Amino acid sequence: MNLKVSYGQSVHGKEEICAVTEVLKNSTQMGRNTRKFEKKISTLFAKKYGLMVNSGTSALLLAYQTLPLPQGSNIITPVLTFATTVSMMIKSGFIPNFVDIKDRTFCIDEGKIEKAINNRTKAIAIPNLIGNLPNWKKIRLIARKHKLIIIEDSADALGSTINGLSSGLYTDISITSFYGSHVINCAGNGGMVCFNNKKIYNDAKLLRSWGRSSSLFDEKSEKIENRLNIKVDGITYDKKFVFEKLGYNFEPSEIGAAFGLVQLKKLKSNLLKRSKIFYSHNDFFSNFPDFFEIPQQDQKVKTGWLAYPITIKPNQYFDRYDLQIFLEKHNIQTRVVFTGNILRQPGFNKIKCYKEKNFTYADKVMANSLLIGCHHGLDNHHIKYIYSTIEKFFQNKKIKV
Repeated sequence: MNLKVSYGQSVHGKEEICAVTEVLKNSTQMGRNTRKFEKKISTLFAKKYGLMVNSGTSALLLAYQTLPLPQGSNIITPVLTFATTVSMMIKSGFIPNFVDIKDRTFCIDEGKIEKAINNRTKAIAIPNLIGNLPNWKKIRLIARKHKLIIIEDSADALGSTINGLSSGLYTDISITSFYGSHVINCAGNGGMVCFNNKKIYNDAKLLRSWGRSSSLFDEKSEKIENRLNIKVDGITYDKKFVFEKLGYNFEPSEIGAAFGLVQLKKLKSNLLKRSKIFYSHNDFFSNFPDFFEIPQQDQKVKTGWLAYPITIKPNQYFDRYDLQIFLEKHNIQTRVVFTGNILRQPGFNKIKCYKEKNFTYADKVMANSLLIGCHHGLDNHHIKYIYSTIEKFFQNKKIKV
């Protein structure tokens, strides 16, 4: 069979193409589409301000670099994660404080957060990893008690809710990503960071656009009264080239924003389809209780998983490698669960950090878990093919189930 089951993909059509074409006919400069998209996404996160950037990684860096915290502050974060959730923290001068995940959730164990707090702990940075959500209500209570700032890395979980309400209600800063494999995308890339604090938002805005003063005026930055009314070291100058901060070029694509606005109309249906596939996968893999652990999602949470995690129980017949090779040879794409225990990764095994003695569940995921497709680009043919291939794997191994 020539059918290929992708781990993730962009799903788009004529409407997105038309939106992109309209931008090309007018102006590709960051403008109207970007502003509209920022407003809509920030509302999804229950935030006052949204700042679109070129990637989720850039969004994380701006989130960390605008924190009103002293260098060397430590930030609690799970040890099972995505690399840039931690690397951007370190590059911003903070020290990660790692705790383990809760079994079968792939998310931070909120019961271990308070034990990890010390006198230098100033914030918590938590990913909604592969689309699942931790217990944000408990995390918010802990943060309020200890006066900690909460950063939500929702790159994998745009549009997710708890009791019908945005996870962003529990956070101070939320970021997301519009990479091609996510629930919606912006022509393959893009990210956003969302705030309630206007000063921090303006700081991030400056950093996004080279640190130059005129970036605060958006489309009005060309007006004479907004440009030529400033002196630099006593010299009359132009705000287009006055640099207040050591900034970056993290500006987003107006083409991407136009693409994303069309995708946003499909968010609810995309989430629903991903959720249905997730529960279908759960039902199927539940038929093999001696061999697979089923991921757990809180009943109050509605989300669209980025991918479906399979965790292989120790057994005498096969391990993750065996299953992964078999699936790949049958055109079913797989991935491991991001970093696994990030402290085992070559780029992170010598970083300065605080940590627990053991990371039982993150280590289990690193050794035994893999991801398969759970996205809205899959149809019934793909789903049936996944299941028949798993059954074929068991037949080849002569395993009776």
